[in-house]
Amino acid sequence: MRMVGVILAGGQSSRYGKPKMFEIYKGLPFYQHSVNALNTNSAISSVYIVTNELLSSRFDDSSASILIEKQQHNGPLHALTFALDTIEEADWFFVLASDIPFVTAELARSLIQYTTDSSIDAIVPIAGEKEQPLLALYHKRCLPYAKDIIAQNKKSMRPLLQAVRVKWIHFPDNQKDFTNINRQEEWKIEKD
Repeated sequence: MRMVGVILAGGQSSRYGKPKMFEIYKGLPFYQHSVNALNTNSAISSVYIVTNELLSSRFDDSSASILIEKQQHNGPLHALTFALDTIEEADWFFVLASDIPFVTAELARSLIQYTTDSSIDAIVPIAGEKEQPLLALYHKRCLPYAKDIIAQNKKSMRPLLQAVRVKWIHFPDNQKDFTNINRQEEWKIEKD
C-alpha cells in the first residue's frame, strides 16, 4: 500500500479577504502546518500541494511538490480528482485543506490506521455532527466516481461520499484539529 499527502490550496479565500493559506500561525504559514502533519508520518511517502498558477510561486516546495490545476477555482472535488488522476504512484491519498493550522500528526496517525481495511474507499472524520471531507483519506478507487460526478457538473463532495464506501470516524465536536479558518476573526485569539 502506497500513500501520499495532498494539501488543497487553490481556493479564492473570498470570505477571508486574502489568500488565507499564507497567514502565519506559530511562525509558519497555515498550509505548512498541514504539510508538517503529513510529512512526519512514515506511512506517507510524499506530500503534494494542489494549487493554481496564480498562487504556486508563493509556496515553499522544499517539503512538498507543487501540482498546478489547469482549471482553477472549481472547488475541492475538482482538486481531489486532479490529484487522484495525476499522482499515479499512490493507492491512498490523505487530503488536508490548507486552512486548518491546528491539525496534528497524531490525528493523521489515528486515521491512517484504518487504511488496512480493503472494504472501504474513504475514511472521513465526523467532529461532533460535522463531516470533515477535507481532512480525510481517499483510495484511488474513488477516481471513476469523482470523474462521473464532475461530468454531471456537480462540485460538492457529498455525492462522492454517497457513491463510495466510507468509514466514518467520530471525534468530539470541540477537537481543535478540525478548526478551519474562513474569516479572520475565527483565529484572532490564537494570534496573541
